[in-house]
Amino acid sequence: MDWRLIACVVFLYKYGFVHVATKKIGAVEGSRTRKLVWQYFFAACIAVVVAAITGQLELSWPVVIVMVVGAGNAFGCYCQWRAYDISMSRTAMLSNFDDLVAIGLGYAFLGELQLLTPILTAGIVVSVVSVMVFAIAGRRDKLKDGKSVYQLIGWVLGYTLVWGISYFSMRFFSLQGISIPTYVAAFYVGSLLGALFTRFVIMGKKEEGEPLKPRQLAKVLLLAVGILTALMLSYWMRAFVPITVIQPIQLVAGMSIPALIGMIFFKEIHNMSRQEIVTIGFGLVGVAIIAISAI
Repeated sequence: MDWRLIACVVFLYKYGFVHVATKKIGAVEGSRTRKLVWQYFFAACIAVVVAAITGQLELSWPVVIVMVVGAGNAFGCYCQWRAYDISMSRTAMLSNFDDLVAIGLGYAFLGELQLLTPILTAGIVVSVVSVMVFAIAGRRDKLKDGKSVYQLIGWVLGYTLVWGISYFSMRFFSLQGISIPTYVAAFYVGSLLGALFTRFVIMGKKEEGEPLKPRQLAKVLLLAVGILTALMLSYWMRAFVPITVIQPIQLVAGMSIPALIGMIFFKEIHNMSRQEIVTIGFGLVGVAIIAISAI
């Protein structure tokens, strides 16, 4: 089977099903910091059990580094939930920085500069320009609960830098021979520690909220399974596809699928200005150019 078809299926699952669950379960209902801890508790338990059963539960310096990346991922996840609560479609429009960070690290440390093509460069430039125009065009708009576009940008920046490093680490450690169960277990153990730090140290009691009910915990467990399987698939793909090849495709999926879901499924288009809609359309042209370069 062609790897591009596999990538399309994986990203449709990740940015379709998993991100709808992220919006509905993580970003909206109940205490976010409590859900963050439970999500990574469930994910860490499942990942550690799988790694132990397959005989791939290990501890080494590379594994410790993956745990550190995972700890940062937890705060990034919290930032994404805050951004998705404001607007899923606008967040998708602003969130290509993580892909650019991963691509830049691939150029710098993995010698993948030769994979940069003129068409890919043009698509990236259009996408970046659209983000800048989007921020300028929406600077006076009030979003959910009176929040400004700059507050949304702050939450987006909070997770895109961390996730750019995370995407790079998948390719880097897959080339070092770290197996999928080992990487995923280390990543989510680190994420659990990061979630605890986010809840009790960074956010504190102001975000604590009420204890989760059994129904809410069941939903968080579903979300945990979703993010865990998405990570396993993403790591598997990066084991045989260069980051500067796979990441532009992820940029396309990460901008277009959540943007369209947010605008249509969550009806966010009704609260957008004409300028924002035009700018999102311009950004989708950029990702279309990137998609063409990847074919």
